Amino acid sequence: MSIRIGLVALLLALLTVTGLAQDQGAPNGVISRIDVIGTVNTNKESILSVMKTKVGQPYLQSHLDEDQAAIQSLGFFSAVDVRGAPAEANNWVVTVTVSEFPVVKEIRIVGNTVMSTDALMKVVAVKVGQPFNLRAADPTQAAIAKLYNDKGYFALVTDIEPLPDSPATVNIGIQEMRVNSISIEGNTRTKNYVMRRLIHTKPGAAWNSKKWDDDLKRMYSTRWFDKVDPDDHPTADGTGIDLMAVVKEAHTGQVTVGVSLDPNTGLAGNASIGDSNLNGTGQSVGVTFMQAITGGGPSVDLNYGNPFIDNNGTGFNASIYSHLLYRFTGSGFGELTSSSQLYTERHTGASVGLSRAISDYVTASVGLRGENVNTSRLGSIPEQSIIKQDGPVLTSSFGLLEDQRDLTLDPSRGYWASALVEPGISHITSIGGAIENKAVLGTHTFEKNTLEYRAYYTNQPPRGRNFDAPRRVLAFRIRYGYVTGIPPFFEQYFVGGADTLRGYDDDRFWGTQELISSLEYRYPIQKSFNIIPFIDYGGAWGGYGSVSTFSQYSSFRMHLAGGLGVAFRTPLGQIRIDFGVNENGGNRTTFLIGNSF
Repeated sequence: MSIRIGLVALLLALLTVTGLAQDQGAPNGVISRIDVIGTVNTNKESILSVMKTKVGQPYLQSHLDEDQAAIQSLGFFSAVDVRGAPAEANNWVVTVTVSEFPVVKEIRIVGNTVMSTDALMKVVAVKVGQPFNLRAADPTQAAIAKLYNDKGYFALVTDIEPLPDSPATVNIGIQEMRVNSISIEGNTRTKNYVMRRLIHTKPGAAWNSKKWDDDLKRMYSTRWFDKVDPDDHPTADGTGIDLMAVVKEAHTGQVTVGVSLDPNTGLAGNASIGDSNLNGTGQSVGVTFMQAITGGGPSVDLNYGNPFIDNNGTGFNASIYSHLLYRFTGSGFGELTSSSQLYTERHTGASVGLSRAISDYVTASVGLRGENVNTSRLGSIPEQSIIKQDGPVLTSSFGLLEDQRDLTLDPSRGYWASALVEPGISHITSIGGAIENKAVLGTHTFEKNTLEYRAYYTNQPPRGRNFDAPRRVLAFRIRYGYVTGIPPFFEQYFVGGADTLRGYDDDRFWGTQELISSLEYRYPIQKSFNIIPFIDYGGAWGGYGSVSTFSQYSSFRMHLAGGLGVAFRTPLGQIRIDFGVNENGGNRTTFLIGNSF
């Protein structure tokens, strides 16, 4: 009985081993030969190197299946077939049959509208003159997608393959995401046509996330809205996007009456009335009145602006004014010049200007200004302490401005650059005071030329669409200007005061050339409060000589100042207070509405 049981167990074991061998596809025999058929441009050794099946090894069908997948993954073949056939002496011959992709003679890219074919061809891994390889498809798709994303666009590569009717031509299909619709919610006062002019993105255009973000920032920077929030959704088929901006309108009408410390006049009473979005049309109107305690009469301004006088983004502004300019005021706290040392220039005239965007970031402008200047003494100031050059002046202006800042109202990265040329003509009828320069009498021409560059840097992440998020910002500015011809005194460059060289009196330095630079670090303590250490370095030279205690320079001369400022955000805008100390140990505290630059 035990012998019979043992025989049964042995038989079952043999059957089990035979079954396993059959499951593994391993008939008796070994591989005697491997034939590769169909290669023209492909090295046969590259095919044999990826195969598990080798000559002299047992024949296994499972290995042949893996070999077929491995050869296909080389990417050079449109079809691969791996088969085994029995030969004499219990051997097997394995035949590998491949159909190669042809050598590429042409690459066609279709569907691209915002990226040039030449730019896309630079990142295509498929090369003309080489056999097509499917493995080039993934890196090509990734490179094209990155090229679009870097520019703010989004696109899918739908196919990278030889054309069926022309196998030597590789077709690359691109599907760009496009804007399906644009809508605005919450603008109960601002007209829809005004909103459309603020939005440069258009339905049907390729969607650009950067351009849409710029549109949202443009709306926010008008100050017509307290909040601008996007609400974007892709279309059901995934090929388009529906854009929406949800806005909360701000109060744009202002009436103010009060007392202020003006950078030019010292302590003054003022009143103003205006609206920066009149009846929701985007037009601005305003009237301001100011009377300083130092005397000399009031200053009155009537201003009008329209950012959209046509459908091409042309802006218009105009002003009628009678300004009383206090020369050498030393306004602010600290070393404040007494009223007995002041004299005034009354500038009465008008100005008009036109501007138009010539690209998303570059604006061109032209302007015209005409005014009459009349100089007067205040208090007991002696004649030799003033510069009197009275008469009419007419200037034009031609400017180019490039604005690549992330946010106009409070930039944290990017740059701003401008070039301004101002040809002018003056007709000085009366001169007197400290410098009786008779050469300026009569009619003369002059030209002012000014270049300015501003840059902003932060090591914090971009604000994204949270426009009022505070940022630590390093801000830099440099400006150079020169005047040619025979300019009257008041058309020179003046350096000193709140917006040029803090720590010095207003108009402390003047001349036919100026160079100023500023570096400041804007550090937010709270969302609406910044502390700002700063350094100013600048000067003006080459103009009229010294007057009273204000010595001037005929050649290049720079001056240093530094200090600490604070800035507050208010409903009327940002207010800055800067305490500056100059290189001579003097100090000044100045006030400014808005950023220094």
